[in-house]
Amino acid sequence: MREIWLQRETSRVEIARNLGLDKSTISLAVNDLIEKGVIIETAEGNSGPQGGRKPVIIKLNKTYGCVLGVEFRPGSYTAVLVDMEGEVQSNRIGRFEMHEESLATKLVATLQSLVYELEASKIHLLGIGVGISGVVNAQEGIIKYSEPLGITKDFDFHEEVAQQFDIPVFVDNDANACVWGELAFHRRKELRDFIFLLLEFRDFNPSKDAVCNRISIGIGLVINGNVHYGHQYSAGEFRSLFRTKESVGQLSLTEDDHRKVLEDATVMERFLRELFANVGLIVNTLNLSHIILGGAFEELGDHTKDILEEEIIKNWPYPYPYDVKQHIWYSSFGERAVAYGAAGMVLNTLFGDMEVMEGRNHTINLRSNLMVF
Repeated sequence: MREIWLQRETSRVEIARNLGLDKSTISLAVNDLIEKGVIIETAEGNSGPQGGRKPVIIKLNKTYGCVLGVEFRPGSYTAVLVDMEGEVQSNRIGRFEMHEESLATKLVATLQSLVYELEASKIHLLGIGVGISGVVNAQEGIIKYSEPLGITKDFDFHEEVAQQFDIPVFVDNDANACVWGELAFHRRKELRDFIFLLLEFRDFNPSKDAVCNRISIGIGLVINGNVHYGHQYSAGEFRSLFRTKESVGQLSLTEDDHRKVLEDATVMERFLRELFANVGLIVNTLNLSHIILGGAFEELGDHTKDILEEEIIKNWPYPYPYDVKQHIWYSSFGERAVAYGAAGMVLNTLFGDMEVMEGRNHTINLRSNLMVF
């Protein structure tokens, strides 16, 4: 099943060759998947150099089902519905405000409303992925800490939220969700060692917010093809090396800087140079091959890449071995990167375990079934 997903189109013969399995074993498994409607036969391929029978091409049945990816943040959420090949079927932004309700109640209610709407449209929903800002134990489904959502002690997302649904529901940190999106939907590019930078500018409401802290930065890391969580699941939590006790937020910026950053070009450049000086240290120390910029970065203009390239090269003591800018990408998912990535996280799990795909196992923990390629 996973081999078909990775290749998009393949044949029984090619699967047997790639996996080193007997053709009859593969044929039995493929026929079972065809009967269940998960995959379809499309056409005959070309014969091999020796001639003989043409192989039958098989691929995923896009209409079998979809997955839902949702990003929750203070005041709003973004939801993306994705089919089995990763194509967006629909997306929306909605309000997410808590008044008297608990966080669990609001999360469940929001997800249930989305599920009911999809069920009314006769869409076969296979699973839900949720991305939030904070420290998340993805293996056990526990949010350890999330300042934006007001979580200051362990919040058992698996028990309080996921268990309320009869389909698998997974949660991860927002930047890690973005990483899963890149791995799942760009799975043929063989990304092995890279960093994902997620930038979001928060709205500032003087009547609610005591301090203006508009900038949110998240980091996701992939090392040797594996999402790096760290032993306490906090890898990627970022604070600048230049930050002081008087600073507001994750960098050395003042509250006034936060107010001006989107309007004042001087403050914006200072913000980017400080951020990218920190990133350059990570990129060069870990010898990462790519830097992917997601969220609001693309809106800042082409000079963003120039500044990042300068700071990476500045941090390196030798002649740089390649054109840095060719290895800096903007995420193709834009501001939907977290929601889209959360959907990719679910697909990656589904295609690693047919029991989850068929809804026979809802208690599976996420991280033990995260497979990278």
